[in-house]
Amino acid sequence: MGNTDPGRDHVLVVDDEPLVRLFASRVLVAEGFVVDEADDGATALELIRTGRVAPAVVVSDVVMPRLNGVQLLQSLSTVRPDLPVILMSGYAAAELAHRGITSPCGVLAKPFPPEVLVAEVRRCIRKQLT
Repeated sequence: MGNTDPGRDHVLVVDDEPLVRLFASRVLVAEGFVVDEADDGATALELIRTGRVAPAVVVSDVVMPRLNGVQLLQSLSTVRPDLPVILMSGYAAAELAHRGITSPCGVLAKPFPPEVLVAEVRRCIRKQLT
């Protein structure tokens, strides 16, 4: 694990569902991204805090054990405030906004097609660079 290719954008995929992690990782790797994975927000936060991974963007599920996606987003805002986070959720973006969750770079409503994931990751990386 870890980022060994500085010429490519790194993505950290965080989801407690192995099939969702695998789907997202395969889609992103096929598009040329380097992907690291974490099975919950606590693991993701630890990987980032310790510098074991240095993603350009985090793609995280909202509902997970230990540390959910919203808690991860809040924690990352103090650890790496420049790091864009895309939340994946069964809830619609409007429902998340209604719950006061408005600071992610993007929200993907599950299920989503591969091209939507790739487009959102690229958009958030470009947004970070501007």
